[in-house]
Amino acid sequence: MLDLGGCADLRSALRMQDRDMAAVPAGSYRLDPEHCSVVFSVDHLGFSRFIMRFDHVRATLQWPRAGASAAVVDARVRSDSIDTNVPLLDRELRSPAMLDASRNPFIRWRATGWRATGPRRGDVSGMLTLGRRSIPLLLHVRFNGYGIDPVTGAPTLGFSARGEFSRSQLDLKAWPGLVGDTVHLHIEAEFVAA
Repeated sequence: MLDLGGCADLRSALRMQDRDMAAVPAGSYRLDPEHCSVVFSVDHLGFSRFIMRFDHVRATLQWPRAGASAAVVDARVRSDSIDTNVPLLDRELRSPAMLDASRNPFIRWRATGWRATGPRRGDVSGMLTLGRRSIPLLLHVRFNGYGIDPVTGAPTLGFSARGEFSRSQLDLKAWPGLVGDTVHLHIEAEFVAA
């Protein structure tokens, strides 16, 4: 169990992150699976945006000396790790009618480069692939900071990202009229030096 007796010291350490991307050392980073979430939502009959997540994600980040503009991200989500909190719906989403997880074990997003849109914000373009279909996916990303994680001692950098895409373009066409076509994606990710 984590001793939170020194919370004031921990808060101080957390404030020591560098918000300047130029401070990130060149190298290879890997996603920290315990500090990552891939959450998405779709319209449900116009009543709500139904929220789902994937529980198993792997990713690497290559950060070259040239910095963010030349960085490369390669992320893979296990398609059978979809989690709606409704077991019957999870089975339906894994089935051939939707993700076809037995034939398409991974959803992949590979992206290169960062186009700055603000001091700590940028757009990252990549390709989203499920099975034989690939579509462009642009993520609007906020760089949260770089520093040494005071708990693990590992060099860490963090990002928040949002984007959206059409599920029908990936041939995910089940339940038209009941479920919206636009998938709204929200990602929180921490990468640690590999």
